[in-house]
Amino acid sequence: MLNEQVEKEQGLTNEEVKLRLEKFGYNTIENPTGKSFVDYLKESMKDITVLILIVATFLSIYVAVQTHPDDFTEPIVIFSIVVLNVYLSIRQQKNAEKSMSELKKLSIPISKVFRNGKLQEIESSQIVPGDSIQLELGDRIPADAKLLTSSNFFVDESFLTGESEPSEKNPDYISTPEDSLGDRKEFVFSGSLVVAGKAKAQVEKTGSHTEIGKISAMLTSEVPHVAPLQIKMQKLGKVLGFIAILAGILAIVIGIVKGLSLEVSIMTAISMAVAAIPEVLPVVVTISLAVGMSNMALKKTIVRTPSTVETVGSVSIICSDKTGTITENKMTVKKINAVNDLSETVLGVTNDQEKNLLFLFYLASAIEEDSVVTANPTELAIKKAIDSSFTKEELAGYTAEFEQVCEIPFDSKRKRMTVLYRFKNRYVSVTKGVFDRLPLSNSNPEYLKKHDELANQAYRVLGVAYKLFDAEPIRFIEEILENELVFAGFIGLIDPARPESHHAVSVAKQAGIETVMITGDHLLTAKKIAADVGILFEGKKAMTGAELSQLSDQDLVDMIDDYRVFARTSPEDKIRIVKAFQKNDEIVAMTGDGVNDAPALKAADVGIAMGGGTEVAKEAADMVLVDDNFATIVQAIEEGRRVYSNIRKSLYAMLGCNISALTIVLISLIIGWGAPVTAIQLLIIKVVADGIPGMSLSVEPVDKDVMKQAPIHKHTSIFSHGLLYKIIEISVVFTLVTLAAILIGRMQSVELSRTMTFIVLGLSTIIHMYNCRSKVSIFKIRFRSNPLLVATTFIGALLIILLVTIPVTQTIFGFVSIGFAEWLWVLGLSFIPLVYIEVKKYFHLF
Repeated sequence: MLNEQVEKEQGLTNEEVKLRLEKFGYNTIENPTGKSFVDYLKESMKDITVLILIVATFLSIYVAVQTHPDDFTEPIVIFSIVVLNVYLSIRQQKNAEKSMSELKKLSIPISKVFRNGKLQEIESSQIVPGDSIQLELGDRIPADAKLLTSSNFFVDESFLTGESEPSEKNPDYISTPEDSLGDRKEFVFSGSLVVAGKAKAQVEKTGSHTEIGKISAMLTSEVPHVAPLQIKMQKLGKVLGFIAILAGILAIVIGIVKGLSLEVSIMTAISMAVAAIPEVLPVVVTISLAVGMSNMALKKTIVRTPSTVETVGSVSIICSDKTGTITENKMTVKKINAVNDLSETVLGVTNDQEKNLLFLFYLASAIEEDSVVTANPTELAIKKAIDSSFTKEELAGYTAEFEQVCEIPFDSKRKRMTVLYRFKNRYVSVTKGVFDRLPLSNSNPEYLKKHDELANQAYRVLGVAYKLFDAEPIRFIEEILENELVFAGFIGLIDPARPESHHAVSVAKQAGIETVMITGDHLLTAKKIAADVGILFEGKKAMTGAELSQLSDQDLVDMIDDYRVFARTSPEDKIRIVKAFQKNDEIVAMTGDGVNDAPALKAADVGIAMGGGTEVAKEAADMVLVDDNFATIVQAIEEGRRVYSNIRKSLYAMLGCNISALTIVLISLIIGWGAPVTAIQLLIIKVVADGIPGMSLSVEPVDKDVMKQAPIHKHTSIFSHGLLYKIIEISVVFTLVTLAAILIGRMQSVELSRTMTFIVLGLSTIIHMYNCRSKVSIFKIRFRSNPLLVATTFIGALLIILLVTIPVTQTIFGFVSIGFAEWLWVLGLSFIPLVYIEVKKYFHLF
C-alpha cells in the first residue's frame, strides 16, 4: 500500500520501469505484415479457369511444334488472356489494409510523466503500467489510466464512445464493470483529447491492452468477408471449369475412337475447352465494377474494393452509427422556453421574449465573438443560436452596454458558471447551468415540470438566472453572485438529425432495407433521434449495451429482429450485433466515423465510413462517404443494384454464345465433321463479338423499378428469376442457326463452312447484345442511352467482316472468301435470334 502511494506521488524509478517494460512491453500497437506479390499470385492461380487456360496454352504449344512450328499465334493469344485475367485478379486482391498504421497515428510521441520524483517528458512508447502522468488542455492521452486528481477536467473521447459532448471526468467516481466506456468517469483512455482543465492519472494499461489496443486486435483478427458476387462467380468458374475439362477429355476420346491423330484430337479438345470457358467474363465483371466505382465517386462515394460495388446493392440491413452519421455531430439549441417576460425588465433588449432569453445565455457564456471554433459544443451551440437570431450590428449594440467585470468559470461540482457585468450604473450577474444547481429566489413547481418535459424528450437542458445589484458587489464570490437568483428560462440542446436522414431511411425501407441505430450515446437520446428519422417505430424496441451483455450470442440472434436501436454500446457490442444479423442470412452494412466503429466496419459485409470521420474508420471500411451524408448510401445501393443487373445481362449475352459454341463443336465431332471453328477463331469471336460488346452492357442505365425490388439474398443464384432458362433457350437458337450455316457451307467446302460458321456465330452474338439490354423491345429503348454499346457492336461487326475479307487475315486465321449468296445466308441467319426474342417480347413472354 505504501509502495502504491509512493508510485502515485513520486512516480516509478528507472529500475521499476525497466522491469515493467520487460513484463508488459512497449506502449505501442504493432502492424500486421502485408501480403507479398507471390501471395497475391498464388491466390489468383486458384481460379480453375485460369489453370485450364494455362494447360490449353501448353497443349497449343505442343500442337504448334508438331504441326506448324513457324506459327505460335494460337498459344500466344490464349496465354495473353491468361496474363490479363491474372493481372486483374491481383489488382482486385490488393486492398491495402492501412487500419493498423492509422491507429498508430493516434499514439502520442511525447508525454509528461513523474519519474524518480520529478516531472519529465519521455517518449510515450516508454510508458508502463504504474506510471503517473500529467494531463493538460490540448494533451492527447497516451495510455488508459485512472484519475488521481483533477480540476474542471473534460475529455473528448467521441472516437471511442460516439458521444458528441466532451466527457467530464471525476476521480471520486466509482464505476461498475457493467458501465460502458462513456460512463466510466474516473478513467481516461488512450487517444482521447483533453479539452478543458488538468489532471494527474496513474497508468493502468498500455499498448495492446488499452481500449485502442483491443480495437487493433479486433481489426487484426477479423477475417475479410468474401463478397456474394465473388462467391457466385467462383461457383460459376468451377462449374464451367468442370465442363471444360470434361469436354476436352470427351473430345480426345471421340477423336481417338474415330481414328483421328493425337494432334487433331488435342486441337479439338482445346477448341472445346475454349468454347466452355468465358475467358473475357472476369474482365467484363471487373470493368462493370470499375464503372460502378466511377459512378459512385461522382456521387461522392469512394469505394475501396471493386466487389463492394455489387455487395452494397445486396444490402438488407444498414447498421448506422448515430453521431455524425444520422445526426450532424453539432450540438444545437432546439428548444427555447422563457418562463418570465424579460422584455418587462431592464434586461429586455428586444420585444421578443425568446431572443431576450438567448441573449441572457450569451451573457452567461465564455464566448469570444470572433472565435470560429470553441472547445465546448454547448458554448458553440449558444453562439450559433445567437448568430441566427441577431445581426452582428444588433449584437454589438446590445453587448456594448454590458461591461464584463469578472467570471466564475464552470465547475463540475457546482455545475454552473456566472459572469458579472456593469450595466447602466448597476450590476448584474448572469448564471447558467443545470437547473437543480441554480439557487433561485422565484422557484416554482412549473419550472421543474417543464424541465422534466424537455429532459424526457432527450434534450440536454440548461437554465439561466440573474441577479441585479444597485452597487458593485463587495466580493466577487459565488456566495454573493450566485444567490437568490431570478430564474429566466430553459434551452434544450440536442445533436439533431440531418434533414435528409428521414427521407433516406424511408427510401431504404421501400427497397426492403431496414436501418438499425447502434450508438455509444444515451438510450433516451438515441430513441428520440431514431424515432425522428423513422428508424424506431411501433413494434420495434431499443436496448442498451448493458442489457446486450446479458444475452448469449444465440439469444441475440433469435431476438435481434425485434430491435432497431442499441445504445451505450462498446466496440465488441457492435460486432456482436453485426454478426447476429449475418447469422440470420442478412447482408449487413455498417456505417460509422470513429475508431470505436472500425472493428464493426471491418466485420460487416459493407463497412461505410464518413468522410469527416477518423482515418482508422476510413481504412477499415469498404466505402467512404465524402459528404458524410447518410442519404448517399441509398444512391450507392441503387448503383450497386444497377451493376449486379448489368452483370446478369452480360452473363446472358456471353454464356449463350459459350454453350452454343461448345454444343456445335461436340455435335460436329460426333458427326465426323471435325472442329467447325478453330480455337483461335473461337477466341476472336469471344473477344471481338462477345467480350468487348458485353463490357458495354456494364454502362446500361439503371432500371426504373430497381429500388422497389427486394434485396438480393446472399444465397440466391446469379441465374435466378429465369436467367438460366433464357441462356439455355438462346443457346439452342444459336446452335440451330449456326448448324444451318455449317450445312450450307459444307455443300461447297470445309473452309467455306468454317468461314460461314465464324461469321454467323460472331454476328448473331453481336446482334444478341441488343436483346440483353432490357425486357422491353429494342425499338422502345433509346440507342443514345448506351452509345458505347452502339460503338462496340459496330466495330465488332466490322472487324469480323474485315477478318474474313482481307487476304492477309484470311491466311493467318484460316478463312476463305465467300460469295454474295453466302453473305445473304449468313446475314439472314445472324438476325434470327433477334427476331425470335422480339416476338417473345411482343407477347410478353420474355
